[in-house]
Amino acid sequence: MAAAAIAAGSLGAAPGAGAAKKAKAAVPAPFCSNPGTNYLAPVQKLQAIPALPEGGVLRYAPEGTTLGVTGPQGLLVGGSSVGFRLTNSAPEGTPTKVLKWVVLERLIRLTDSGQKLHPSGLKRIDLKQLPAGKHRGLTFPLSTYPAVYSVEVTIQNHRGKLLGRYGEYVRVVEPHLDSGLSLPTYDNIAPGSTLEACFENKGTNAVTPGASTLERFDGSTWRPVNTPTTYSLATRTLGPGENEKLGIAIPPRALPGLYKLTVTGTAIFGEPVTVGAEFGVS
Repeated sequence: MAAAAIAAGSLGAAPGAGAAKKAKAAVPAPFCSNPGTNYLAPVQKLQAIPALPEGGVLRYAPEGTTLGVTGPQGLLVGGSSVGFRLTNSAPEGTPTKVLKWVVLERLIRLTDSGQKLHPSGLKRIDLKQLPAGKHRGLTFPLSTYPAVYSVEVTIQNHRGKLLGRYGEYVRVVEPHLDSGLSLPTYDNIAPGSTLEACFENKGTNAVTPGASTLERFDGSTWRPVNTPTTYSLATRTLGPGENEKLGIAIPPRALPGLYKLTVTGTAIFGEPVTVGAEFGVS
């Protein structure tokens, strides 16, 4: 490789040409892509922890015994509890098998780079058996203080042999409301065209968008504009950092001037939300 690089340089390649070829132009994200604000970014860059098997089925466990997550996963807005739970969903009356498992759960607070900051909790269950229809689990309470945690569970037999290790990362964020409305262009919107807009939930509180209105500034005040057709946000709740497109038809006979699109909505705790964006019609 070194010889090839020297040979290329001896043939008169411009200095830095190789680097220029390697450099990739930044490709802008599509308009109104998701998520607009990725609150899971600090978690997604961390080293992966072995995830639960599909359906929570443990190959070494008696039939009907599964392991599941307790509490929120990934992003936790405000305080709650997290952990794991073993469940025996076998039909009632199924003979109970001896397990003799040692189940350990660990909660560790991490830095944003994934370094262990300090252990926040360690719990243990000596599980001799788990009858049909029963469950056993351990949970850790998490405060509302922003932080990143790893939650892990290990299952060993009575001789100390590791049977399974599973876990997940959880990011705790404070609840806050922050919404916006953006447009792909703000000038020279043509009469009769459809204006696209992006409702942005930049905060961590869930928001449900509602009605949209269009107004024109007549030089002294905003006047409502009747639109022939309107299509708006799907009636769904936007989670933390999520975006959603909407559109509104500009009347074919719309007069040139300054217009304003306004969208209202409701946050998860009932707070009203109003966002808007101004644009020009040519």
